[in-house]
Amino acid sequence: MEDKESSRMVKSKGPVSSDDLIEELARNRSWKYTALIMSLMLVWLAGPSCAYITSFAGIDPTPEDTWSCTSEMCLNMTRDDVSLLRQFPCEITKEVDGKKELILGPSDIEWNLEHTSFSVEFDLYCDVGARKARKTLLSSIFFAGALTGLILGGFLFDKIGRKKSAMIGIVIAVMSLFLGTFCHNYIFLLALRYSLGVGRFLMSTGMYILTVELVPAKHRNLINAWASCLWAFGYPFVVGIGYFTESWNYMFLAASIVFMLASLQVFICTESPRFYLIKNDVKAAKKAFEALAKLNNMDLDLEFTEITDVGKTEDREQSVKQQFIELIRYPSLRLETFILMAVWMAVAMFYYGFNFGWGKIVPNRYLGYIMAGVGELISYVLAVPLIAWLGRRRAMIFMFVGAALVYLIAIPNVEIGGGWTLESVVCLIGVIFVSGSFSGVYLWTGEIAPTTHRGFVFSISSSAARVGSFIGPFIFNNLAPITHKAVPLGILAFLAVLCILGSFLLIETEDKAIPLTGKDVEERRKGYKHQI
Repeated sequence: MEDKESSRMVKSKGPVSSDDLIEELARNRSWKYTALIMSLMLVWLAGPSCAYITSFAGIDPTPEDTWSCTSEMCLNMTRDDVSLLRQFPCEITKEVDGKKELILGPSDIEWNLEHTSFSVEFDLYCDVGARKARKTLLSSIFFAGALTGLILGGFLFDKIGRKKSAMIGIVIAVMSLFLGTFCHNYIFLLALRYSLGVGRFLMSTGMYILTVELVPAKHRNLINAWASCLWAFGYPFVVGIGYFTESWNYMFLAASIVFMLASLQVFICTESPRFYLIKNDVKAAKKAFEALAKLNNMDLDLEFTEITDVGKTEDREQSVKQQFIELIRYPSLRLETFILMAVWMAVAMFYYGFNFGWGKIVPNRYLGYIMAGVGELISYVLAVPLIAWLGRRRAMIFMFVGAALVYLIAIPNVEIGGGWTLESVVCLIGVIFVSGSFSGVYLWTGEIAPTTHRGFVFSISSSAARVGSFIGPFIFNNLAPITHKAVPLGILAFLAVLCILGSFLLIETEDKAIPLTGKDVEERRKGYKHQI
């Protein structure tokens, strides 16, 4: 009997496509090959630590926290009126030119807190003047950086490759988090959050594209669910960092360590053979396929094999200019790209609005993030059979219907007890639908976009999502205390309905080969129209 661990000589018989080779590798996969594919998505484990670290490093003092005077003015005031010591400093204000201003600032008082907070250090914790907006900006600026990273990625992913782009992102992100250890200036922290967004999304998007291109159609749903579950498993890391680390500066240091450990495999992985093919570098593509085959103990011989994908791109030069030209030339490619951009923007607004708003929505932010992580994990586990059963399009429509209903149900002001409201309970259920749609849109985009435009489409769609990500925290941070919350929640429900329409207009991609060029997208669209 042949030893299963021995190498197997596999020679191609005639021309083959990249899809054929990927299928062959998957059929003969070993534990090494499986481990490689699964490890590529480990970068998502550090995602929550990057995005939500400000929710714990910038916790606001509450009226239950004690404080004492440090300035002569504060000592004189409290000596004359002892009752001031029992008041929350945010309530001790005066009118100046018709505007409310605080009397006691950071130089006048000292808080007795379990954790240090940049909200206290930078005077951001009172809702007086522009303080709340300045604090929310520290969360949202992350997505402005992400927008920059994705615009940069739109060029780099298809120019220098998915792997090299991800490596650049890792260096930027780790340095941004590490420098937070020494940050004691608001503007500097803004800059660090911005650059962290650049690096984080450059890295995660590059690795997602690479991974999708290494698996056959039937496995994309599973890989997408695996990546999403790793993101959910990342919540305990950020909650643990926030709960057990007393210094907000050291929270950034701990997050940088988590990020680096989750990204080490990027430096040793193989570049996507599909990337080499769109660059018309057949030799490099064959070497990449052969390197992957060795993990399966396969001696894949492609020296004299024709890879048919090459013939479709040999008359074009892969560049951003060419991608824009083809976006204009092929109406189906243009339509699908614009719909994806709109859906991504809305989904990101829903998702990050929830996850930067738990401090306002639920009475305990630590419990809120853990429960949100559990809700997301439930969503991602259920998304696999749901997408397999209903298909990409119907599953997305189902999840957007759920999100719309959640926003409408959350509008009434109903107290449940213990600080919990109908809004907080419904939102924890709603995160299941929102997370499922976020996971689904990643998968769908990777299958709808052709290989020649995959980095481009991911980048501009995710760039549109950063607009939604920037707006979302501002919306949700102003829900709980406002009686007119029906307006923002009603708008979010309306956007979810528009996403239902957008999903209906997109095509079903289940078990379909990934298109290589814009022309392939046109042909696929024609076939789809005939089917419906």
